[in-house]
Amino acid sequence: MKINISDIENNEKNFSDINFSEIIEEFNKETPVKAKLRAELIGDIIKITGEISAYVNLVCDKCLKEFTKEINFSVEETYNRYSLEESYSQEFELKSNNFSVDLNGENEIDITDFVYQSVILHIPNKLVCDINCKGDEIINKYIKKEISDPRLEIFKNIKIEKDN
Repeated sequence: MKINISDIENNEKNFSDINFSEIIEEFNKETPVKAKLRAELIGDIIKITGEISAYVNLVCDKCLKEFTKEINFSVEETYNRYSLEESYSQEFELKSNNFSVDLNGENEIDITDFVYQSVILHIPNKLVCDINCKGDEIINKYIKKEISDPRLEIFKNIKIEKDN
C-alpha cells in the first residue's frame, strides 16, 4: 500500500487517515497486521503517527518451539520531501528532531514497508514462549548451569567482620 503525498496536499486539512490491514507473510500467514495511522503534511515534512497491532510467529530461545506473540505499539515517523543533505554542509549535532527519512523528491510513501520495519523493530530481543518455560531437556544438558572462574574461588571463603 502506498500513499500519494499530493493527495494529502490537496486535502484542505493537510492530513490523511490510513487504515492498514494486510497479511505480511514473514510475520503470520493467517492474521493481518493492522494499523491506524495519520499522515500529516507540515511544510515539506510528512509526519506519520498511529498505532500498529500484529501477531508474529516466533521461535522460543529456550525450548525452540514455535509460538505466536501479539505486539501492539505506537509509531511516529517523519519524512522529508526533499533531501536535507545539501542544507547541512558542515558537521552538526544530531537532536531528536533530526531523525527523518529523505524522500528525495519522491511523491509516494510505501506504508507496507513502513509497517514492516516498525514491527521488526518492536520484536523483543529475548524470545520466550512462556514465562515458566524451562527449555528443552536435550538443549539444557549442553548448557553449562554454573559459570565459575577459578581465579575467583578465593573470594568464596572471605569472612567479613562488622565493627559495632
